[in-house]
Amino acid sequence: LSERGNHPVEQRKMKQWVLKITAYADRLLADLDLVDWPESVKEMQRNWIGRSEGLEITFDVGGKPLEIYTTRPETLFGATYMVLAPEHPLVKQITTPDKTAEVEAYVTAAKNMTDRDRMIKDKTGVFTGAFATNPATGEKIAIWIGDYVLAHYGKGAVMAVPNADQRDADFAKQYGLDVKPIFPKGVEEDADSGVLMNSGFLNGLSAKDARVKFMDHAESNGFGKRRVNYKLRDWIFSRQRYWGEPFPIIHRPDGEMSLVDT
Repeated sequence: LSERGNHPVEQRKMKQWVLKITAYADRLLADLDLVDWPESVKEMQRNWIGRSEGLEITFDVGGKPLEIYTTRPETLFGATYMVLAPEHPLVKQITTPDKTAEVEAYVTAAKNMTDRDRMIKDKTGVFTGAFATNPATGEKIAIWIGDYVLAHYGKGAVMAVPNADQRDADFAKQYGLDVKPIFPKGVEEDADSGVLMNSGFLNGLSAKDARVKFMDHAESNGFGKRRVNYKLRDWIFSRQRYWGEPFPIIHRPDGEMSLVDT
């Protein structure tokens, strides 16, 4: 609710001018070595930019493609369910009739929360009634929506591997979802040196070696492609009242002015 008047507040999509700083992400990261800043500040900047190398994986949902982005593609054999952001465009398309009312209520509630609130609250979710095909195993895995998944990061969808991720493990325990062991020590296994099991052609490999091998396999089989991702987002111009927003105007030599093509 609003601070004054207790009026309902909801988040809506709006067209706004933005500074396309994401086009300079790699340069911003590389040029940190050229500035005389404390190393702690540089590390904060690196984390803010948030560069990661991973794989886009396409799941099939009844003939509809569903893409996720992950930095741990070698754990796909252990994915037992998926979670979409409530705002994901596929939610309405794949939700089964018997789950529609519950899903719509959950989506409405998520719209009334900030991203920060969604990330720090207890993890909750709702089953859509739909299933996706795990491209590594051919198995059907349940598709849930959860407000802790944000639409603007990655693809707005995650594959859940309870044996390799504590967040996924907690969610699976809460809702009684399957856990497929792919590491002997489970979530306590080192993300690079842990040795895989129950993972087909990756069995016996360290996670680090398996990651490269699985990326090659996914690309050659057409269900994955390498991608660099960033946490960095384009900057929104939000100044109002007297300041206004800096519209990109071209001032020509003859005095004419025109908008930059968008």
